[in-house]
Amino acid sequence: MILPINFTYTQQNLQDYLDCRYRFLLKYLKGVEWPAVESEPVLLQEARMELGQSFHRLVQQYFSGIDPSILSDSIQSTELAEWWHAFLDLDLLCLPGEKTAEKTISIPFLDYRLLAKYDLLIKNGEGTYTIFDWKTSTSLPSRHVLAKRLQTIIYPLVLQKSIIHVEGQLPVTIEMIYWYPAQPSETIRFQFSSEQQYQGEVLLTRMTEEIIQNDEDWFLRTADQKKCYYCRYRSHCDRGIGAGTLD
Repeated sequence: MILPINFTYTQQNLQDYLDCRYRFLLKYLKGVEWPAVESEPVLLQEARMELGQSFHRLVQQYFSGIDPSILSDSIQSTELAEWWHAFLDLDLLCLPGEKTAEKTISIPFLDYRLLAKYDLLIKNGEGTYTIFDWKTSTSLPSRHVLAKRLQTIIYPLVLQKSIIHVEGQLPVTIEMIYWYPAQPSETIRFQFSSEQQYQGEVLLTRMTEEIIQNDEDWFLRTADQKKCYYCRYRSHCDRGIGAGTLD
Protein backbone atom coordinates (compact mmCIF):
# COMPACT_ATOMS: atom_id res chain seq x y z
CA MET A 1 0.00 0.00 0.00
CA ILE A 2 1.09 3.57 -0.63
CA LEU A 3 1.24 5.55 2.61
CA PRO A 4 0.15 9.19 2.69
CA ILE A 5 2.85 11.82 2.06
CA ASN A 6 4.75 12.66 5.25
CA PHE A 7 3.24 9.66 7.06
CA THR A 8 4.87 9.06 10.45
CA TYR A 9 4.75 5.81 12.39
CA THR A 10 3.72 6.15 16.03
CA GLN A 11 2.95 3.75 18.83
CA GLN A 12 -0.75 4.52 18.30
CA ASN A 13 -1.04 3.76 14.58
CA LEU A 14 1.23 0.72 14.82
CA GLN A 15 -0.78 -0.57 17.79
CA ASP A 16 -3.91 -0.12 15.67
CA TYR A 17 -2.25 -2.19 12.94
CA LEU A 18 -1.27 -4.89 15.42
CA ASP A 19 -4.79 -4.97 16.90
CA CYS A 20 -6.62 -4.92 13.56
CA ARG A 21 -5.15 -4.44 10.11
CA TYR A 22 -8.52 -3.37 8.73
CA ARG A 23 -8.79 -0.56 11.28
CA PHE A 24 -5.36 0.65 10.17
CA LEU A 25 -6.48 0.55 6.53
CA LEU A 26 -9.66 2.54 7.19
CA LYS A 27 -8.16 5.06 9.57
CA TYR A 28 -4.72 5.81 8.17
CA LEU A 29 -4.69 4.70 4.53
CA LYS A 30 -8.23 5.51 3.41
CA GLY A 31 -8.97 8.27 5.90
CA VAL A 32 -12.47 6.97 6.54
CA GLU A 33 -14.42 9.04 9.04
CA TRP A 34 -16.90 6.95 10.98
CA PRO A 35 -19.00 8.61 13.65
CA ALA A 36 -19.34 5.74 16.11
CA VAL A 37 -18.29 6.51 19.67
CA GLU A 38 -15.67 4.43 21.42
CA SER A 39 -17.53 3.82 24.65
CA GLU A 40 -20.68 4.64 26.57
CA PRO A 41 -21.82 6.78 28.28
CA VAL A 42 -20.44 9.35 25.84
CA LEU A 43 -20.42 12.34 28.18
CA LEU A 44 -18.55 10.37 30.82
CA GLN A 45 -16.00 9.23 28.26
CA GLU A 46 -15.43 12.82 27.16
CA ALA A 47 -15.08 13.92 30.79
CA ARG A 48 -12.47 11.22 31.43
CA MET A 49 -10.49 12.30 28.37
CA GLU A 50 -10.58 15.95 29.45
CA LEU A 51 -9.48 14.96 32.95
CA GLY A 52 -6.46 13.14 31.54
CA GLN A 53 -5.55 16.06 29.30
CA SER A 54 -5.84 18.48 32.24
CA PHE A 55 -3.50 16.33 34.31
CA HIS A 56 -0.89 16.25 31.55
CA ARG A 57 -1.12 20.04 31.17
CA LEU A 58 -0.59 20.54 34.90
CA VAL A 59 2.50 18.35 34.88
CA GLN A 60 3.93 20.12 31.84
CA GLN A 61 3.38 23.52 33.51
CA TYR A 62 4.96 22.21 36.70
CA PHE A 63 8.17 21.27 34.92
CA SER A 64 8.17 24.56 33.02
CA GLY A 65 8.63 26.33 36.36
CA ILE A 66 5.14 27.48 37.35
CA ASP A 67 4.60 27.60 41.12
CA PRO A 68 2.80 24.37 42.22
CA SER A 69 0.53 26.38 44.56
CA ILE A 70 -0.74 28.43 41.61
CA LEU A 71 -1.44 25.25 39.70
CA SER A 72 -3.20 23.72 42.70
CA ASP A 73 -5.47 26.76 43.01
CA SER A 74 -6.51 26.39 39.35
CA ILE A 75 -7.95 22.89 39.83
CA GLN A 76 -11.75 22.62 39.95
CA SER A 77 -12.16 18.84 39.96
CA THR A 78 -11.89 16.82 43.18
CA GLU A 79 -10.54 13.79 41.34
CA LEU A 80 -7.97 15.86 39.47
CA ALA A 81 -6.89 17.47 42.75
CA GLU A 82 -6.32 14.00 44.23
CA TRP A 83 -4.23 12.99 41.21
CA TRP A 84 -2.30 16.25 41.35
CA HIS A 85 -1.39 15.94 45.02
CA ALA A 86 -0.37 12.32 44.48
CA PHE A 87 1.92 13.55 41.71
CA LEU A 88 3.41 16.27 43.92
CA ASP A 89 4.15 13.61 46.55
CA LEU A 90 6.50 11.96 44.03
CA ASP A 91 8.72 15.05 44.39
CA LEU A 92 10.28 14.45 40.99
CA LEU A 93 11.96 17.86 40.89
CA CYS A 94 14.28 16.63 43.63
CA LEU A 95 15.49 13.74 41.53
CA PRO A 96 18.92 14.30 39.97
CA GLY A 97 19.16 14.80 36.23
CA GLU A 98 18.01 17.04 33.41
CA LYS A 99 14.20 16.90 33.05
CA THR A 100 12.11 17.62 29.96
CA ALA A 101 8.32 17.28 29.88
CA GLU A 102 6.27 16.61 26.72
CA LYS A 103 9.39 15.90 24.67
CA THR A 104 8.85 14.75 21.07
CA ILE A 105 11.56 12.79 19.24
CA SER A 106 11.37 11.25 15.77
CA ILE A 107 13.93 9.10 13.99
CA PRO A 108 14.28 7.77 10.43
CA PHE A 109 12.76 4.31 10.14
CA LEU A 110 13.08 2.61 6.78
CA ASP A 111 11.63 5.14 4.32
CA TYR A 112 9.54 7.02 6.90
CA ARG A 113 9.89 8.29 10.44
CA LEU A 114 9.07 6.81 13.83
CA LEU A 115 7.87 9.24 16.49
CA ALA A 116 7.56 9.13 20.28
CA LYS A 117 6.23 11.79 22.66
CA TYR A 118 7.50 11.50 26.23
CA ASP A 119 5.49 12.75 29.19
CA LEU A 120 8.74 13.16 31.11
CA LEU A 121 12.30 12.39 30.07
CA ILE A 122 15.13 12.50 32.61
CA LYS A 123 18.78 12.40 31.62
CA ASN A 124 20.34 11.07 34.80
CA GLY A 125 23.94 11.00 33.64
CA GLU A 126 26.01 10.04 30.64
CA GLY A 127 24.13 7.29 28.86
CA THR A 128 21.48 6.85 31.60
CA TYR A 129 17.86 7.90 31.02
CA THR A 130 14.45 7.48 32.65
CA ILE A 131 11.15 7.71 30.77
CA PHE A 132 8.00 8.49 32.78
CA ASP A 133 4.59 7.95 31.24
CA TRP A 134 1.42 9.07 33.05
CA LYS A 135 -1.60 6.82 32.53
CA THR A 136 -4.87 8.38 33.68
CA SER A 137 -7.14 5.36 33.41
CA THR A 138 -8.61 4.27 36.72
CA SER A 139 -7.58 0.61 36.48
CA LEU A 140 -4.04 -0.72 36.67
CA PRO A 141 -3.15 -3.25 33.95
CA SER A 142 -0.82 -6.15 34.55
CA ARG A 143 2.87 -5.87 33.80
CA HIS A 144 2.41 -8.60 31.19
CA VAL A 145 -0.17 -6.52 29.30
CA LEU A 146 2.03 -3.40 29.31
CA ALA A 147 5.09 -5.37 28.23
CA LYS A 148 3.28 -6.35 25.02
CA ARG A 149 2.13 -2.81 24.19
CA LEU A 150 4.09 -1.22 21.37
CA GLN A 151 4.65 1.91 23.42
CA THR A 152 6.90 -0.11 25.74
CA ILE A 153 8.93 -1.18 22.70
CA ILE A 154 8.93 2.03 20.67
CA TYR A 155 9.66 4.69 23.29
CA PRO A 156 12.98 3.28 24.54
CA LEU A 157 14.01 2.35 21.00
CA VAL A 158 13.43 5.85 19.60
CA LEU A 159 15.26 7.40 22.53
CA GLN A 160 18.24 5.10 22.25
CA LYS A 161 18.65 5.59 18.50
CA SER A 162 18.36 9.37 18.80
CA ILE A 163 21.00 9.45 21.55
CA ILE A 164 23.38 7.33 19.51
CA HIS A 165 22.79 9.53 16.45
CA VAL A 166 23.58 12.72 18.37
CA GLU A 167 26.24 11.54 20.80
CA GLY A 168 27.78 8.61 18.96
CA GLN A 169 27.92 4.94 19.85
CA LEU A 170 27.95 4.62 23.62
CA PRO A 171 26.36 2.40 26.29
CA VAL A 172 22.79 3.60 26.93
CA THR A 173 20.78 2.52 29.97
CA ILE A 174 17.05 3.25 29.73
CA GLU A 175 14.31 2.64 32.28
CA MET A 176 10.65 3.22 31.42
CA ILE A 177 8.19 3.85 34.25
CA TYR A 178 4.40 3.83 33.95
CA TRP A 179 2.65 5.72 36.74
CA TYR A 180 -1.11 5.85 37.35
CA PRO A 181 -2.29 8.79 39.51
CA ALA A 182 -5.45 6.83 40.36
CA GLN A 183 -3.15 4.10 41.77
CA PRO A 184 -0.33 6.34 43.07
CA SER A 185 1.47 3.74 45.17
CA GLU A 186 2.05 1.51 42.16
CA THR A 187 4.61 1.89 39.39
CA ILE A 188 5.37 -0.53 36.56
CA ARG A 189 9.00 -0.41 35.46
CA PHE A 190 10.86 -1.81 32.47
CA GLN A 191 14.59 -1.93 31.82
CA PHE A 192 15.49 -1.70 28.14
CA SER A 193 18.16 -4.21 27.13
CA SER A 194 20.13 -4.68 23.92
CA GLU A 195 18.17 -7.89 23.27
CA GLN A 196 14.89 -5.99 23.61
CA GLN A 197 16.20 -3.39 21.18
CA TYR A 198 16.99 -6.10 18.64
CA GLN A 199 13.64 -7.87 19.06
CA GLY A 200 11.79 -4.55 18.89
CA GLU A 201 13.50 -3.54 15.66
CA VAL A 202 12.73 -6.93 14.13
CA LEU A 203 9.05 -6.62 15.06
CA LEU A 204 8.68 -3.04 13.82
CA THR A 205 10.56 -3.77 10.61
CA ARG A 206 8.30 -6.76 9.89
CA MET A 207 5.16 -4.73 10.55
CA THR A 208 6.17 -1.73 8.45
CA GLU A 209 7.29 -3.96 5.57
CA GLU A 210 3.91 -5.73 5.69
CA ILE A 211 2.13 -2.38 5.48
CA ILE A 212 4.18 -1.22 2.49
CA GLN A 213 4.44 -4.45 0.53
CA ASN A 214 0.87 -5.80 0.70
CA ASP A 215 -2.25 -4.78 -1.16
CA GLU A 216 -5.65 -4.08 0.34
CA ASP A 217 -6.56 -7.75 0.70
CA TRP A 218 -3.88 -8.11 3.38
CA PHE A 219 -5.67 -5.75 5.76
CA LEU A 220 -8.15 -8.19 7.28
CA ARG A 221 -10.49 -7.68 10.20
CA THR A 222 -9.16 -8.98 13.49
CA ALA A 223 -10.25 -12.46 14.53
CA ASP A 224 -10.37 -11.30 18.18
CA GLN A 225 -13.74 -9.59 18.35
CA LYS A 226 -13.08 -8.37 21.90
CA LYS A 227 -10.94 -5.72 20.21
CA CYS A 228 -14.07 -4.49 18.41
CA TYR A 229 -15.95 -3.40 21.55
CA TYR A 230 -14.29 0.02 21.65
CA CYS A 231 -13.52 0.45 17.95
CA ARG A 232 -15.12 3.37 16.07
CA TYR A 233 -15.45 1.18 12.98
CA ARG A 234 -17.34 -1.73 14.55
CA SER A 235 -20.66 -0.98 12.82
CA HIS A 236 -18.79 -0.52 9.54
CA CYS A 237 -17.63 -4.12 9.98
CA ASP A 238 -21.02 -5.42 11.21
CA ARG A 239 -19.53 -6.17 14.59
CA GLY A 240 -21.94 -4.32 16.81
CA ILE A 241 -23.80 -1.03 16.91
CA GLY A 242 -23.62 -0.08 20.57
CA ALA A 243 -20.35 0.99 22.16
CA GLY A 244 -18.67 -0.88 24.96
CA THR A 245 -19.26 0.51 28.43
CA LEU A 246 -16.61 2.79 29.90
CA ASP A 247 -16.07 0.58 32.95
